[in-house]
Amino acid sequence: MKVLHYNQTAGVLTPLSDKVENIILEGTTSKNVVAFYRNVCSRINETDPDIVHIYGAWDWHIGVVAYAAYIKNKALVYSPMRGIMSSVLEWNPIKRRFWQFVTYQYWLIRNAYVLIMQDSHEDGIFRTTKLRESGIEVLPEPSMIDEDVQKDFMFAIYNKTLDTNYKRYITPLEKQYVTAMVQLAVLDAGDQIAPPYIHNLSTRRIAFYAHDEDALEMMEEGARKLNMPMPELPEVTDDMRYPVGKRKPLGGFADKEVVKMIMASKKIGLKNLTLRHWAELYNMFRYVDFDEDQAAHEIKKHGLKKTTLKIQDYLTELFFLKPGYNIL
Repeated sequence: MKVLHYNQTAGVLTPLSDKVENIILEGTTSKNVVAFYRNVCSRINETDPDIVHIYGAWDWHIGVVAYAAYIKNKALVYSPMRGIMSSVLEWNPIKRRFWQFVTYQYWLIRNAYVLIMQDSHEDGIFRTTKLRESGIEVLPEPSMIDEDVQKDFMFAIYNKTLDTNYKRYITPLEKQYVTAMVQLAVLDAGDQIAPPYIHNLSTRRIAFYAHDEDALEMMEEGARKLNMPMPELPEVTDDMRYPVGKRKPLGGFADKEVVKMIMASKKIGLKNLTLRHWAELYNMFRYVDFDEDQAAHEIKKHGLKKTTLKIQDYLTELFFLKPGYNIL
């Protein structure tokens, strides 16, 4: 795990965990916004951090770093370092601090996954501010002097941030592994495909993906069907993540009638369907005995023709649905 730290205050950084690769982005007095932005982007490209952690408040440089992290698709953690205090913040619109708050901290507040508050008053200011996302996690930093406690605290935050945003880092091969195992579970023996080689795959990311796609049981069925060992995946629990990134599995279709399944798919949105949904649609199209002419009539009657054609195309791509089993 790599963490890029940017500190624009005179305060002392939270002790950095020795369990991660810590990269320091030096503070600067540069007055050229474009040059500074390019420098930050170059540094992010060079080090490729998993997380960008920003410390400080009331300086335009932190807004630029936050924007660069957003553009580069990096998870953002923010520590104001007691900069957001009622004694410091002046809410009168004609006062300079208010406009700094709106301008410099917009990208921080809107895109940070975790805000680490060092003071209860600072926490209260953020919680009453309408600029922040309601789902963002606000955590008080441990007040203990023990550096080991603070290091463990930060390491836990970074781990949870990566667990929440694992889809930023999951590889195509890891996604392919999950899909292949599900294919093995739903296809005929003659149509089976070989799953990808599992060397160097992250079982933790695979576990999160399988959990969110509601596909773990199907993966296990695919492994049994091929009589092959499946890597032991860690159990995914809610306390591994922060609320902003929780993805609740939607479960399968309650009604197993083809037209109602298609109607439910349209309501959920095809982009939101899990692998379990797609596998159930495949089984319905491929194996269940139903009146296809009547189904086609009902599909056109309810205005589901376009949705059904999209489902057929995706099932053909995902599970090799044969043309003879298309309803339309």
